[in-house]
Amino acid sequence: MFVIPAKAGIQFVKCSSKKRKNFLDPGLRRDDETKEKQLGENQMFPLLTDFQLPDDFFQTAQKYLTGLARLNESLNLISFETEDVLWEHVVDSLQILRHPLEEETPRVIDVGTGGGFPGIPLAIARPTWTVDLLDATQKKQLAVESLVKEMHLKNANTLWARAEDLARTDQRESYTIALSRAVGRLSTVLELTLPLVKQGGFCLLHRGLDTPAETQTIAHALEVLGGRLHASIPYRFPQHTADRFIVVVEKTHPTSSTHPRRPGLPAKRPL
Repeated sequence: MFVIPAKAGIQFVKCSSKKRKNFLDPGLRRDDETKEKQLGENQMFPLLTDFQLPDDFFQTAQKYLTGLARLNESLNLISFETEDVLWEHVVDSLQILRHPLEEETPRVIDVGTGGGFPGIPLAIARPTWTVDLLDATQKKQLAVESLVKEMHLKNANTLWARAEDLARTDQRESYTIALSRAVGRLSTVLELTLPLVKQGGFCLLHRGLDTPAETQTIAHALEVLGGRLHASIPYRFPQHTADRFIVVVEKTHPTSSTHPRRPGLPAKRPL
C-alpha cells in the first residue's frame, strides 16, 4: 500500500537549549489572552484580525509549538531560533483563510507537511475541516502523529507516502483543498497537488516574492493538470520588505492519467 498511517512511538527528549526554555518550562507557558497581547506587540496579530478563531486556539497552538520544539531537538523538523519565529509559521499558515471557502466541512490535504505547517494550525483553527498531513519521510510522520495525539486533534490524520504515489490510489481527485508550503518550482508543486484535488476544488499554495513572475510560466502545467489560476493573494509581515502570496488554483477538469509522473520526475523535469 502507498498510504501508511504513521504510528505513535517517538520518545520526547529533554531540551537543553536555553533559548527554547520558554517552550518547555510549564511555568512560562502563556494563556490565550497573553499570547494575543504578545502577538500584537510583535505586530503579527493584525494578520489574524480578519479570521474567526476558536476560543482555545492560542492555547492549543501553544501546546503544539511546545511539543514541536521538544521533538525538534532530535529530529530537526523545522529551523527556528526563537518562539516568535515559530509563531510566525503559525500566523503564516493561517493566511490560507484569506481565500473564502463556501464548504464548511472540506477534505484537505497538506502535501509535504514536514513539522505540520500549514496543516496543523489550520486544523486547530477550523475544527470542521478534515486535514490529512502528508509527508514522504516516515520519522517526520511519526513525530507529527505523536503531536496530533498529544493535542487530541481529532480532525487531523497523518499519511506516509509520496504525493506521486498517493495520486495513483483511490485518494486521487478526492480532496476539496490541497495545501503546500513546499519550496520548488510552482509547476512542480502543482503536479504534486492538483491530481489530488477534485473538480471544483482548489490548490492553496504559499509562495514567495517571485510569485508574479512564476505565475506567468505555468500555462502548460495548468493545461495538463486540469487547473486555472484563480488568484494570487498578497500579504506582508510587518518589518518584512517583500510580499508573500497565497496562489489559488482552481481544479477545472480531471488531470491527465499520465500525471503525476513517477516519483522524482516532477522536480527533475518540471512541466
